[in-house]
Amino acid sequence: MICDINHLRRMLVMTIFTGAWGRARNGILIVCMVMLVTLLLSACGGDPQTQQQANKSKADLDNLISHAQSIGVADAMLKPIIQQEDQLSNTNAPITVFSGQPATDYYSNLTQRYQFLAVQVRGLELQTTQQLDYQAFQDIQTLENALAERRAQNFIEAKIFANQLTQDQNQLTRAHYPKDYLQISYNAKRSTLALQLMGPAYNNLVSLQQDIKQLQASHLDTTALTQQYQEDLQLFRSANKPEDYSQLINQSTTQLQATSDFSTLAIPYVGAAKLQQFSADIVKLKQYGQNTTSFQQRLTADQTALAQAKSINDYVKVSSQIDHDIASLQFALTAGYANSLLNQYNQEVANWGNTHQYHDPYDGGVYNLDYEYGVNGAGLDGGAALQYAQSTGAQSDYQAAIDIINNNLLHLKAMEADYNDKTAYNQPHATDIQLMKHYNVYGSNAGPVLVVSFIEQSLRYYNNGKLVRAFNVVTGQYLRPSPPGFWSIILRQSPTKFTSSEPAGSAFWYPPTPIQYAMEYHSGGYFFHDAWWRANFGPGTNFPHADSGGTTQFNGNGSHGCINMNTNDIAWLYPQIAWGTPVITY
Repeated sequence: MICDINHLRRMLVMTIFTGAWGRARNGILIVCMVMLVTLLLSACGGDPQTQQQANKSKADLDNLISHAQSIGVADAMLKPIIQQEDQLSNTNAPITVFSGQPATDYYSNLTQRYQFLAVQVRGLELQTTQQLDYQAFQDIQTLENALAERRAQNFIEAKIFANQLTQDQNQLTRAHYPKDYLQISYNAKRSTLALQLMGPAYNNLVSLQQDIKQLQASHLDTTALTQQYQEDLQLFRSANKPEDYSQLINQSTTQLQATSDFSTLAIPYVGAAKLQQFSADIVKLKQYGQNTTSFQQRLTADQTALAQAKSINDYVKVSSQIDHDIASLQFALTAGYANSLLNQYNQEVANWGNTHQYHDPYDGGVYNLDYEYGVNGAGLDGGAALQYAQSTGAQSDYQAAIDIINNNLLHLKAMEADYNDKTAYNQPHATDIQLMKHYNVYGSNAGPVLVVSFIEQSLRYYNNGKLVRAFNVVTGQYLRPSPPGFWSIILRQSPTKFTSSEPAGSAFWYPPTPIQYAMEYHSGGYFFHDAWWRANFGPGTNFPHADSGGTTQFNGNGSHGCINMNTNDIAWLYPQIAWGTPVITY
């Protein structure tokens, strides 16, 4: 019995011990598994700081992209970078056992890739800004040229675009971001397009007016047409954007067609009026020194055909032939007038220059006083324009040549008149006022205008039609004259450095020259600027002379086309003159 009890005790102890050990072993196993999992997770995640840096680099890149988009960088340019960022974002860190180094390397590489993309975004911002800055400058230059052309054609309606030009130029000086330059380009292009459409719109109005006059000459009622013309003219004068001119062109084209249809019913009368005009134009062409034989033969044939016409179809056919003959004559008339005008201009330059000369006491040379208008100056422009028209055979190019020659002739006549005007240089001159009125920059609201007299070697600064101050200057020398014409300030720099475009050793080379104040008034590098190397300014200094400060090859003659000023004078003038300020040189 005792033995059984002891056996039972041993069995109980063993059972208790075995259960306790089992529970202990299970606890140890759980602890080991937790430690193993923690170790594995630690190995998989890599260095937390490296992962945070990767996340920060991505956030920085996102901010840069958002900034680039907000300042106007095109989405198309940013798209490759955004795609690369998306590809990187869709990758995952590698999973490894017992080592976090691969994951750490992954996040380090990810950081570098994001930072590289960030550098690309900054580069795109800089590149886009520079490109659009240059494009905006070019678009403003194009607008300035279009505006100068319309002003030379005496379009008073161009004034509103002069204000837009000044506004664009001011915005360009304050622009910083691509979107700023895009807006400037957009505005400048729209103004340029409007100025370009101004020509066709005006031509339609002229054609409509001529049709009305022909109908009136045929004793037909033109009351309704005249009212339409007056309404169109009012629209033309109030137009200030491309859509206005496009609408007017479409409207006036429709009216011209209606007028043509109306004219068909009155062809017998209109035909006679057209033939009278045809005959008068032939006489004019003969005065230009052109051969008129073929046109005289056409006139005779048209007169006979009109007299023999019996039906409407006959009249329509005859009228069409007369229109064709008149159109052919108009081209010959325009080309003939251009040639005649150039001959007249060249003759005037030669005649006046040969009788008005500067006898230089310094080098003994004799110089025509109107050399700015001769073969080295404006005369070359007119001849080149006519040669170009002859090469293209386009009537519009002949008309452009006529406009250039007429404008040069206007300034030449003004210079001749100024020669006889003994008014002091620091007083208003009649020729200044005449030219300012011609270009519609004279009056109480005209703003600042710079007027340069080549004969006087002087510059007069007007504001709202009143003379503010006058200066003695030095203009371009005999072989490098300053260009006469109507211009505007297109660039302001203070300070800057001028570098010669001529090779070293040539007659017109000069070393790099620091300039304190520079205002470009004509493309090609024609500036108002300080000439600190000169002591003398005023009459005679555009010819070879001795400079009282010590004569050198750079101060003993006129400039290379720029308007040289005393440093103190231009230091005062520079702050008064904004971009777009009109400039008249004659």
